[in-house]
Amino acid sequence: MRTTRIAGFVAVLALGSVEAGAAAWDTCNGSPVKWYSGPAVYRNRCSIPDSGNVNTAYWNGLRQWDDLSRIVSAYNVNPVTDCALDHSDGQNELGLCDRAALDGNNGVTYSTVGVCFIGSNGIDEADVCIASDLDFTPRNGNAFGTSGRSTFVHEVGHFFGFKHEGGHSILRTSPPHLVTGGYEASTLWPTNAQGMRDLYGYTQTKPNLVPAAMGVVGDVAQTLDAAGSRAVCRGTSTSVKFYVGNLGNAAVASYSMRVRLSPTAPPQGYSESTNVVATFGHSLGAFSEGMYSLPFVVPPGLPFNTYYVYLDLDPQGVVGELRENDNTTVSAMLLRVEC
Repeated sequence: MRTTRIAGFVAVLALGSVEAGAAAWDTCNGSPVKWYSGPAVYRNRCSIPDSGNVNTAYWNGLRQWDDLSRIVSAYNVNPVTDCALDHSDGQNELGLCDRAALDGNNGVTYSTVGVCFIGSNGIDEADVCIASDLDFTPRNGNAFGTSGRSTFVHEVGHFFGFKHEGGHSILRTSPPHLVTGGYEASTLWPTNAQGMRDLYGYTQTKPNLVPAAMGVVGDVAQTLDAAGSRAVCRGTSTSVKFYVGNLGNAAVASYSMRVRLSPTAPPQGYSESTNVVATFGHSLGAFSEGMYSLPFVVPPGLPFNTYYVYLDLDPQGVVGELRENDNTTVSAMLLRVEC
């Protein structure tokens, strides 16, 4: 996954970078290189059909970013007679490409920027190309690895002018991508959302709580509890590790989170509410995040079985959020109750 920046007819001068938290973008003579007027986006209908997993991956990739600032001026569709992704036709196109054309990358964003003078250094055109051999089905919160859906979100970040970064980010320099809560688990992280606020502004002031079974330790992306099953006995104490973040621009002074066990796999298990084994009160600032070890006791009367471990944030829906469908995730670890 890379971004190729095509300069205008005069070479870009005084190129630098500025960071908001870990979000980074190019600058030109001290001004950010970004969209200074709302871009119209064109879906390449030849490679992204009107329905199906690739189509929903396309919409999820765009919406994860644009729902924060609403800067896209129009969502258009190319006719089936226009299959080429032309990087100089004035259209901002998103489509799939053969991996061989991407130098082996999962995706690439081609951006054309203006001359490096104040007021003319914005993005003039950007085209996104995603490797067509990726898997575009939605992933659950314990799936570890880069997919077509997460690559769409990653490359659309480049479309809006953002550079690679480290830590908890969809713009991590190298795969695998981390995923967060909900059935549509390819999403932004707090530093990405903070970058959108700083470059384009938010359209509304709200928090958005997201849990994840994955985290970054040092600079290594990993599942916080290793995949596989752990044997436990009823009535004994154990714990589970989760990431919790707020990608909204407002703090949450108080909310609840709960750990529950279920024999039902995701996504069906996301909607259950039984076998709650621990409840915690918590607060989280805007664009804040943390990783937590959450203790609980395996219920003495729990039937022998293998259980998925879920984390639900604000299960009563008390907090008004930017999105309400990403508050639950599932650990990569299973608990095997056998004594």
